[in-house]
Amino acid sequence: MSMFEEELLVEYIVASTNLYGVTPFEHVCIVYNEQNESKIQMEDFTTFVTSATVQAMLEERFVFVVDGEFISEAIDSTEEKDRLDQAVRGKPYYVPDRTEFLKFVDEQYFQRTPQQEQLKQLLREDYEDSLPIDEEVAGLVYNVQVSGGGFSSVLSMFLEDLQLPIQQAERYIPVIIEIAETTRLWEHKGHTQKELLYMMS
Repeated sequence: MSMFEEELLVEYIVASTNLYGVTPFEHVCIVYNEQNESKIQMEDFTTFVTSATVQAMLEERFVFVVDGEFISEAIDSTEEKDRLDQAVRGKPYYVPDRTEFLKFVDEQYFQRTPQQEQLKQLLREDYEDSLPIDEEVAGLVYNVQVSGGGFSSVLSMFLEDLQLPIQQAERYIPVIIEIAETTRLWEHKGHTQKELLYMMS
């Protein structure tokens, strides 16, 4: 395997972990092989990812190798991992094209949606320039993505942080719910709530 292929493989592992939270070796190997001309056998893939050098590289990027899986550092307890395993059971993976997939190498990457723009507009109306609006929305999307289904606590925390009167805060709720339904979630194997509902109907 060339140096370029090794680096690309690491990027696929990091992107998969950022998109799914937890992903088995086999899934990353399949996606890599489907999206690239150079192929890797599962046995060679396993040897590569279990080497101390590669594991150290992955840990620098907040990915841990445990029992045949890649696990995001954000999953910090066995209970949390068990909940995620339970939530994803039986769901298909969201696998975008190669260009989009590799954007997830950036742990702060998320797909932009009209709902996020609506929220930014509401925040501009209420706060003008006194709040880092892009950071607030990015933080909300990240928290929704990794919440493991605990959306109500994410919603409460976000509204609490805004410190708005109740009537004013209530304007935000429908938009935030829409953001939750259009954000790629770990508990849906990278699908949005809306995509998953559509697929199951």
